[in-house]
Amino acid sequence: MSKLNGTIKQDKFLDLLTKLEDLAKISDTIKLKIDSENILMYSIVGETILLAFKSYLVETNDFFDFKEDIENTLDLVISGSKRFVKNLSFIKTSDKIAVSIDYRKGDDEDADNARFVQIKNGKLKVAIQAGEQSEIRDISKSVLAKRIDLKNSKWSFKISNSEFQDIKKLSSINSDGKIIHLNIDSKKVILSETSVWEYEVDEVDITDRHLMFNKTFLPSISDKDDYINFYVFDTFVLTKDSESHLMISFEQDFSVDD
Repeated sequence: MSKLNGTIKQDKFLDLLTKLEDLAKISDTIKLKIDSENILMYSIVGETILLAFKSYLVETNDFFDFKEDIENTLDLVISGSKRFVKNLSFIKTSDKIAVSIDYRKGDDEDADNARFVQIKNGKLKVAIQAGEQSEIRDISKSVLAKRIDLKNSKWSFKISNSEFQDIKKLSSINSDGKIIHLNIDSKKVILSETSVWEYEVDEVDITDRHLMFNKTFLPSISDKDDYINFYVFDTFVLTKDSESHLMISFEQDFSVDD
């Protein structure tokens, strides 16, 4: 067993905590892939068929100061991430935040598997036994980059931040339904819940489309900018900002016309 020691930068700890908390909304299992340049952190819903996927890609040195060099990608699986994040909320950023990660060689010669993580902050220690690699699908930076390459999107639309807040509120009020409909009617992009509400959000240069996605993931869409861009691929819709990506798969309609 080997050990990686270092510190979490105090001025970036709350940012890291916020990202982990956001990923925990998607799934209670989170994976971090840490190398010398970047940290890819993500959570997934779905096994054989991916229903939702959210990721953050940040620079390692922005968040951590490690004493040892990171030679291979270090894979860390956090099971029970919601509870872990709550434990981390007791960390005080006014004190040094030390971190140590015990790891061993993985099946892939270019990857190591984290086994135990301990964070020490003043009188407080927070520890977690790392999950098994089989608990969550492994996705590399290169595979992800190809998957979300905007060149492969079919079309796109945007929603203003204020309108998106209205849509989230409407979706929350009408909690019985699980599906958001995305329609294009006479080049107008309309989001709706059947027979309850509909909202015209944009105009595009295509006609006649009908797609559906699970509205459970609306709160996970980043809304830091004035407009939120949606990129439509064959099987999913993608939203992104400077650090994060969210993929939501389309629901299938198995209804048969009489």
